[in-house]
Amino acid sequence: MALAWLSVLSLFFMSLVLSQPVDKNGVQSTPATSDLSFPWSRLRLPRYIVPHHYRLLLHPNLTELSFKGSVQIQIDVQNSTNWVVLHSKDLKILQATVLDLNFSHLSDKTLPVLHNPSHEQIGIFSPRVLTSGHKYFLYIEFWGELSEGFSGFYKSTYRTSTGESRTLASTHFEPTSARMAFPCFDEPSFKANFSLRIRRTSEHISLSNMPVAKTVELHGGLFEDRFHPSVKMSTYLVAFIICDFKSVTTTTSSGVQVSIYASAEKWPQTTYALEVAVKMMDFYEKYFDIPYPLPKQDLIAIPDFQSGAMENWGLTTYRETSLLVDPVTSCIADKVWVTMVIGHELRASVVW
Repeated sequence: MALAWLSVLSLFFMSLVLSQPVDKNGVQSTPATSDLSFPWSRLRLPRYIVPHHYRLLLHPNLTELSFKGSVQIQIDVQNSTNWVVLHSKDLKILQATVLDLNFSHLSDKTLPVLHNPSHEQIGIFSPRVLTSGHKYFLYIEFWGELSEGFSGFYKSTYRTSTGESRTLASTHFEPTSARMAFPCFDEPSFKANFSLRIRRTSEHISLSNMPVAKTVELHGGLFEDRFHPSVKMSTYLVAFIICDFKSVTTTTSSGVQVSIYASAEKWPQTTYALEVAVKMMDFYEKYFDIPYPLPKQDLIAIPDFQSGAMENWGLTTYRETSLLVDPVTSCIADKVWVTMVIGHELRASVVW
């Protein structure tokens, strides 16, 4: 009985939304944001809009400890609706619009964006109904501050032997913190492909799940790294890092490129991890009879990292003590710990 009553209320609400005045093209007049109510009351997102591909541009500023970006999400609409509901946390939404597959805007106005902070959701209202069975592009521009904690898109710092403080930007999205870096459908069942572009200065590098396909020099001393599209995956496995680290690299017997990244002064401590990672990759591919699905596997030691490690696909992140081995001062127990952690994380990467 309760379910039936909820269904009636849902139909009544939809009739109110869809009964807004429309023109001859089926376009509703865009109401003021103050006249709209947030269209969704549940913690989990509605299932009638499914993301397929994210095209994400990020430009972090490591001096101001902030970032700006844009995301274009290809969505598949499975029930006709005027609303797109997705996740966003601690982000300032600068602009939102919806385009058809010909990249034509469905509205000549900036679309209203409503916030539901308690559920970390935003709702974007389209005056033209998004029709069931059709695909669209959702485009959002946003701004945020690098997090002070250890989740989302956060700042990490370390000191050199001369006492100089260095800053990098890293991510940790498990379980539900991708929404702190970009608006997204931040639930594991909403798997999609991701194409990233990251802007940086010449003294930094950027890393992500996939290798860099191309680097373009921009004005003002900026560079834009354009990464290959990812395999289909959940948002919590997306990762990107902007840092000034050095790496050591080799390949597995099947041709997968494996790299260990660390700050320049700790780079000599990466040799053991590289040896272990390559042997583990070869072992797991043979044992599970599953070829590793990505062209590369990076392992990086983050100075400020709360967990022991995180198995982001293609870019696993580690606490320094879980990846680095000093050839002079480290003991056998240190090597055993590093071997165990690397083995655990790479097993997850191979058999996802």
